[in-house]
Amino acid sequence: MHDDVNRFGRVVPAQSFKRRFAVIADRLTLKCWLSEVDLARLCKAAFCAALCNICFNGLGGCGGKIGSSRETNRLEVERGFMAACADFWQSTGTQKIPEDIKASICRIFLNVFVSEENLAT
Repeated sequence: MHDDVNRFGRVVPAQSFKRRFAVIADRLTLKCWLSEVDLARLCKAAFCAALCNICFNGLGGCGGKIGSSRETNRLEVERGFMAACADFWQSTGTQKIPEDIKASICRIFLNVFVSEENLAT
């Protein structure tokens, strides 16, 4: 993959989150169902999901250890994800998406998980 230029004339690295999002959105033909505004909402929610996965699974540094001192940050990230999801799903464009595409959106973009070793005991 090579770098691309977005509609604002900025270079988008080939391995950027937005680039990967766009490639997958194209494969799912989301432009057939969603406006650019709704796609941007989904991209934001997907980015927030990725941040949640990083926070919840100790992937953001600190040797993979999840400390209680970071709980406030994790809560903020989780709330941001929930708000972004609500914003996306409440938009009028999402109402016409077929159920199989909705399932793919959830599985690919909005899947947040905590690995077993990171669950509180």
